[in-house]
Amino acid sequence: MEAKKSSSKQVVAILLLVIGLAAGVFGVLGLVGGGGTDPYEARKSVVMVYSYLQLTDGQSAGAMGTGFAIGKPGEPVEYIVTNGHVVEYGYMGPKVYAEQVSSAGVQVYFSAAENDYVTAEVVYYSASNEKDIAIIRLPSKTDEREAIPIRDADDVAVGDTAFALGYPGVASQSQQFNTYDEDDITLTKGIISKRTKPAWSSYDAFQMDVYINHGNSGGPLVDERGNLIGINASGAVDEQGKSEGVNFAITSAELIKALDSERIEYTMAGGGLSWTQPWFAYVFLPIGVLALIGGIILLVTSQKGVQGAPAPAGAAAGMGSGKAPARGGRGPVEKRAVLRGVTGKYSGQSFDLLKGKVVIGRDPATCNIVFDKNTPGISGRHCQVVYDPNEDCFIITDLGSSYGTFLGNGKKLTANVAEKLSIGDTFYLCDNANRFVVSKE
Repeated sequence: MEAKKSSSKQVVAILLLVIGLAAGVFGVLGLVGGGGTDPYEARKSVVMVYSYLQLTDGQSAGAMGTGFAIGKPGEPVEYIVTNGHVVEYGYMGPKVYAEQVSSAGVQVYFSAAENDYVTAEVVYYSASNEKDIAIIRLPSKTDEREAIPIRDADDVAVGDTAFALGYPGVASQSQQFNTYDEDDITLTKGIISKRTKPAWSSYDAFQMDVYINHGNSGGPLVDERGNLIGINASGAVDEQGKSEGVNFAITSAELIKALDSERIEYTMAGGGLSWTQPWFAYVFLPIGVLALIGGIILLVTSQKGVQGAPAPAGAAAGMGSGKAPARGGRGPVEKRAVLRGVTGKYSGQSFDLLKGKVVIGRDPATCNIVFDKNTPGISGRHCQVVYDPNEDCFIITDLGSSYGTFLGNGKKLTANVAEKLSIGDTFYLCDNANRFVVSKE
């Protein structure tokens, strides 16, 4: 009878400990977790992005848009997200025009009014007819902007209120926006009308009546708490250039895929409930502390009560010794070395590298992964990838392609010179529309 009482005490004690730990975690999340409280607070993440291209014959082109910072809350940021079409001149121009380029680049402005900007590196690019996302790495981390928390797109419903942040769409050359500052960021309100996929692109999108123009495209679309739910992308206009009330934003789900492919850290916000609500922390932290104290007291007293209890039947024969019975079955499954498509025609598809080398290109007679003949930028035999089991690494070689093979960091491979890749590394053919990742699954 005494043993049963002690056993009951132990069960109650364990329950209290579990409740205490859970409540404590929720309480701490309430104090430090990601999530916003005001849509206008999201402006602290917003920057202006300017992309330019200058040719040797004097021709030039430029594009201006908005971007936003991602990363860990309270820490300096290193990465900026915008649209692919915003950085197209500065990033794709040199690849297309090559020797004709005099200068090109992508600049991130923290304050155009104070001429506070840096030249940044595009580490992920997807064209406007694909995902239309670009991820830019700053030359060094900065605390001039704050990381915006990302909300799961599946938590967003038709009829929800949304806000687009960005700069006025009146400038296309850098000298025209030299007075812009953080105070010039606009906040435009609207309603999510449906989740769809635009006919001209392959990205998952929110259709809405929030006005999108070339100034705020690339900026954050946020909910009422300032959590990111999408990237402003495009809007339909009539012949006079006036908005028709049909606008699109790339969902946060597409951004998360891109960030994961590049192994870039970001912060997720709570779903419909922001974990930063103060009452949430104030209620759950005391409950957690009291439950933990009660659980510890009960556990200690119950242990004292069973110290002199007789051993259960079967203990002398080895039963109840605490050892789990041996289980049959297979040992650990060896992971396969695979090549997986990230963007483009082979997005989501994987290829087993243990079967031998994989050659990528347009020639079906010599390639394992074959692109359509009219695919721009892809050569007949573009590059090959093999897995070396002895070194546990991947080896990629450009096979003399016309438009190049590039590592995820933008480095162009020298033709016919092997380059090692580690698990999780990415590369692309010509541009980010044809990106792959090597992994073990």
